[in-house]
Amino acid sequence: MRTSGNIRVGCSGFSYRDWRGVFYPTHLSADELLPYYERFFDLLELNFSFYKLPDIGQISSLVERTTKVRFSIKATSIFTHHRNYSRGELEAFKTSLRPLIEGRRFVCVLFQFPQSFRWDSGGREYLRKLSEDFYGIERVIEPRSRTFMRDEVFIELEMMGFSIANVDAPKLKGLFVGPWKKVGALNYVRLHGRNADKWYEGETSFSRYDYLYSEEEIEEISRKLKRAFGEEEVYVFFNNHYRAKAVLNALMLKNALGDRVSIPSSLAGSQAPSLWE
Repeated sequence: MRTSGNIRVGCSGFSYRDWRGVFYPTHLSADELLPYYERFFDLLELNFSFYKLPDIGQISSLVERTTKVRFSIKATSIFTHHRNYSRGELEAFKTSLRPLIEGRRFVCVLFQFPQSFRWDSGGREYLRKLSEDFYGIERVIEPRSRTFMRDEVFIELEMMGFSIANVDAPKLKGLFVGPWKKVGALNYVRLHGRNADKWYEGETSFSRYDYLYSEEEIEEISRKLKRAFGEEEVYVFFNNHYRAKAVLNALMLKNALGDRVSIPSSLAGSQAPSLWE
């Protein structure tokens, strides 16, 4: 299950309705999805926590239903998009992390900000406050604004205690993509796909993630990871989740890294026109 060497690979989220019949067998119950996911991966980014504060019972259940999966968890939108959290909400979120931390299954909290959140005096001050409130907890920031793409910004974020997510996404004006370098204590990579046409103009919120990396692109990503991070541990998450394309690409990357894993026939077959023909 572990990828070759130092690179761990997983997906952003695991409980998607359109993964049934493509990755998950249709007969599985909701409680059986995560154990099935663990057959293929030992790393998972939790994203349900973005929409609503998680509670300790929910997180305990995830730990109890797995044996070795390590989790990162996306911060709730009150910390990143609304930026109006109360002390009580802060403590509730931090309390929910206990099962992960105590069970040695915790990677980090991911703070994914919208593109409207810029590196300016207000953004800098807010990040200082956020870092103080999450002191002692591993934390990663994913900016979407290209105003963050400067070495002096990376240095200041490191001083605040943040690592920065390395991002693969369409190369659009103003959008943060990269930097494919170590910034902070944790090497964290998120792969969103390269669907430039639907990044801003998609019919649904998930349209931008409707993208399948080709075999050539997966090889390119494999080389980038090795070149950027050497022998250091790296956490890699595929977020191109539409119809389980993230799962297929994650398994393809594991194979490219030398970890021979089998790809379910239903998963490979679902993408045959775009990848295998």
